Amino acid sequence: MKTKIIEKANVNILAIMLGFLFFILSLILLVVNTPNMKINAFQYQDYIGIANSETITDAFLLMVGEEIPQFKDFLERELEIPSASNLAFEAITGIRTNNISTLLLHEVPGFNSANTKIYIAGEGSDYSNLPQESPPPDFDELLKGENSTIKKEDEPNGEESDNEERVTSKDPSVFIYHSHSWEGYLPLINEYVKPSDSSSTDNKENVVLVGSMLSEKLEEYGITTLHENSNIAQALNDKGWDYTDSYTLSRELVKTASTQSKSISYYIDIHRDSARKESTTTTINGKNYARLYFVVGQEHESYKENLIFAKEIHEKLEERYPGLSKGVYLKTRAEGNGVYNQDISNRSVLVEVGGIDNDKNELSHTIDAFSEVFKELYEGAIEVNAQ
Repeated sequence: MKTKIIEKANVNILAIMLGFLFFILSLILLVVNTPNMKINAFQYQDYIGIANSETITDAFLLMVGEEIPQFKDFLERELEIPSASNLAFEAITGIRTNNISTLLLHEVPGFNSANTKIYIAGEGSDYSNLPQESPPPDFDELLKGENSTIKKEDEPNGEESDNEERVTSKDPSVFIYHSHSWEGYLPLINEYVKPSDSSSTDNKENVVLVGSMLSEKLEEYGITTLHENSNIAQALNDKGWDYTDSYTLSRELVKTASTQSKSISYYIDIHRDSARKESTTTTINGKNYARLYFVVGQEHESYKENLIFAKEIHEKLEERYPGLSKGVYLKTRAEGNGVYNQDISNRSVLVEVGGIDNDKNELSHTIDAFSEVFKELYEGAIEVNAQ
């Protein structure tokens, strides 16, 4: 009898601790998801780690079992009352006492990228060299002298476009945009710039240039495009937002485009990797190419359709340009956004083109290859739809 009283007391203590824990997490989530009140110290992986904790799960099930005795009959294993100290330690730190990897995830830089899943591995790609997100730039430094959220788009040759109809095509089929428009390439900025300073708001030096290349090439193939060339860093600053709001802002742009142009079926968000040249460059038939890879967010119900689309592009590239694609990667909210606006269309893709060391010629060769493959898939989809 005394033992049962003690067990009951322990369960009650666990119930109080769990209740307090969920209350605190609810407050944190409220703050993190409130516009203009984002707190960078809190990351989604901590919540997910707590949700996946066996210790906390056991404590919760025991609490339910005490209130609903019949519930215990449905449990697949006998539960033991977890140590209150272990429960408190896991809840506070996110480190599981029976799993050393959770300590590494918190303490070893980049180790948490193990959450990334390789859906298709390109040549040389494995879990030892997973792509890494570029660190956010110093926006104050980056935006010195800036006074506009929209910059005039430049042609790939550096001359100002005199073809406004191309940039704002009527009835476009493809929307090209950049959630991190400041991601630059050192050879285009200055080859002596530190890698950590590989950011630029000049559209001749960052991923917007790559978007211009793609837009121009697709237009040559008769595929109408709409290229969004906003200075995202300035737009975030104007709203009082920060780096963590990048996809919230780009979602507004995607939503506006999809509402105003019902003809858009394809959405391409162009980024660049933070890896160095030996990892992001390949030679095919004597030409140097900036390698690319695809990211699919799996935090929405129809992500498998986006996965099929990315897989099709990857496989076509492999057929014609072996080694150009580093593969297709799946990401959850544990590493950032987890959706990447891909719930808006099943033909939406995030593509990382090259890395910080790739030059204009390498980027251009890659866009030529990508456009060639995209054209084939695009025309194939039109034929299927016609039938």
